[in-house]
Amino acid sequence: MSRRGALGALGAVGAAAVGLLWWRGTPEREAAAVREVAPTAQASVSAPALLPPSERARAVPPSDPRRIATENARRGSTAWKVGRGGIRAANDSAHQIKGYASATSVPVGGALDFHVAVHPGGPYTVGVYRLGHYDGAGARHLLTSPRLTGKPGARAVLEESSGMLSCDWPVGWTLNVPNDWTSGAYLAVFDDERGNRSYTVFVVRDDHRSSDFLVVLPFSTYQAYNQYPLDGRAGKSLYYGYGPGGTNTYQARARKVSFDRPYMDDGIPSRFDLDQNAIVWMERSGYDVTYASTIDVETGRVDPSWYRALVFCGHDEYWSEPIRKVVEEAQKARVGQAWLTANNMYWNVRFEANARGTGHRVMNCWREDADPGAPSLSAATDQWRRIRRPEQEFLGVQYNGIVAAPTPLVVSSAEHWLWQGTGVRDGDTIAGVVGGEADGVESGVAVPSDVRQTLLSRSPYTLRSGAHQVQSTSLYERSDGTLLFCAGTFNWALALNHPRFQDERIQRATKNLFDRLRKAA
Repeated sequence: MSRRGALGALGAVGAAAVGLLWWRGTPEREAAAVREVAPTAQASVSAPALLPPSERARAVPPSDPRRIATENARRGSTAWKVGRGGIRAANDSAHQIKGYASATSVPVGGALDFHVAVHPGGPYTVGVYRLGHYDGAGARHLLTSPRLTGKPGARAVLEESSGMLSCDWPVGWTLNVPNDWTSGAYLAVFDDERGNRSYTVFVVRDDHRSSDFLVVLPFSTYQAYNQYPLDGRAGKSLYYGYGPGGTNTYQARARKVSFDRPYMDDGIPSRFDLDQNAIVWMERSGYDVTYASTIDVETGRVDPSWYRALVFCGHDEYWSEPIRKVVEEAQKARVGQAWLTANNMYWNVRFEANARGTGHRVMNCWREDADPGAPSLSAATDQWRRIRRPEQEFLGVQYNGIVAAPTPLVVSSAEHWLWQGTGVRDGDTIAGVVGGEADGVESGVAVPSDVRQTLLSRSPYTLRSGAHQVQSTSLYERSDGTLLFCAGTFNWALALNHPRFQDERIQRATKNLFDRLRKAA
């Protein structure tokens, strides 16, 4: 059976730059250290709706292989960046201007609401930009809203039992997405008239076009790290809340987080630099890509049979059972996968509706605490490996630590086709590529059956604790030729484009991978 034939009704399982370098060092890095130690219908896109089986199983639509190259040949703009014309980044303490979207994605021809708060009140605008290469500008300006009037938003409401914070601000502006927009990662840029700016990220989907690669952006992980409001008093993420003196405290963390709130600080999600650098490289390279969010996979909107491969370009740590099921079944049905960072599929999560009944706007992750939804609603929302489904069983490698400082990647299996044209030999090092977090092969944990696995690096590195680990980049091939690649380090994505980490050998190896995935049957 063909790859697409085998996946005709897979959607049913799911119910199934250049320039953006915001790596905030504080809560994310500290949070990661904890791990080392220790459906309503939608008219506008405010409520994800499951597609009926007949719709999910429809014929694969046509692709448009030149679409991305044509899009990136258009004139870009750097006006989205802070620092230009005296524009300052807003923050959660002063709360000058903040906003959030009613969904993580919107289809072309659809509508997306933005909930905006302005303090102390006054005029504002919302600019919309599509991220890409655009001859180095990093984005293209699509439109700007009319001049609007905003009011201060009510403080986020705390759910005492779970620590969840959520906002219920009125809709400030609705974006009606034209039918000719190109699927991609988009920024909404919120500007007041006092020179303050914040952002939110969303995806524009194309539900009528297939492509070689579907890029899935990790909105569940963005929300897990979101400690809005980052004010030293109230903010909570799945990692931290504030203790006495405004210090981050693990015990004060949230067990549930809401998508009905802005992202902390300037509004750019944590570690979005990984996604952004990979996006710039893919679009500069002209690959045929479309985009979706993890919530689109969760809700069954994504039909993997439309694509040669799924690309997980960022830090994709928080996965529900429906998401994992779709992706595992896609791989069995000959859809390739490229995972360009590390520490993926680490926590099992569960989604639920918000107080208004809008589905998939709340994410549960109770970790070692008793999960009130397990076992009636799902397995405990804890580490996949602690519920006896370690990620290595599917990915071939799994998270093994936080890298104390950027470390060289040590090449192995240099004769493999992935390294072809890079000039590397076994034992060669590529500076700084092992960084952030890392994966490796854990002894005693099963690897996928019926595969031929190649470890493309064996890189010793030092943990923050001073202990030592070995990072491995992995690629495995099933007997039917299906490929699954795991970079095993955050900095692989940065090496594709980031000025500090960019490396021609990693770029060529990734091109070899994408070209091989694109040729898959």
